[in-house]
Amino acid sequence: MTVFSVGQDMAGIRDGLTRLAAVGRNPHRLLEAIGLGLETSTRERMRDGVDPDSVKWESYAPLNSLYAQGKKGSGILLGPDLHLYNSIRSGVDGNAVVVGTDVKYGRVHQYGAIITPKNAPQLSFTMGDKRIHAASVHIPARPYLGFSGEDREMVVGQLEDMYRSAIRR
Repeated sequence: MTVFSVGQDMAGIRDGLTRLAAVGRNPHRLLEAIGLGLETSTRERMRDGVDPDSVKWESYAPLNSLYAQGKKGSGILLGPDLHLYNSIRSGVDGNAVVVGTDVKYGRVHQYGAIITPKNAPQLSFTMGDKRIHAASVHIPARPYLGFSGEDREMVVGQLEDMYRSAIRR
């Protein structure tokens, strides 16, 4: 019979597997790193004006030249103060990463909305140099939160780095 035997000390392999198992038991550090990566990609999507599938958002400007006249800041969701952009945060909730914003109008941009008056028969606002009165206004969805193909690649890279580090110590 022909055999191959590994007779060396297996302590190094066992130690590497122990460190690898520790990552699985307590993935908090890994999940935090993934969260930071997802914050970055979310901001990049906002800056580029695309959803998580890289589909360009519909712009207000072609629909309403008055909007284009009064627009401040660069990009659709990037107003002069970058409030929504700067509000993107991540956190770890158990074994999950959560990414989002606590800005009230973040939901409107993510899902779209129809704005109707609460205490008046019509909405009244200024756009460009004109006063507008409307029964309602449709705000199209501009999804910025989500998980893209690039996000998946980033997560796989984070996992590979963490596992490689655990095994090689």
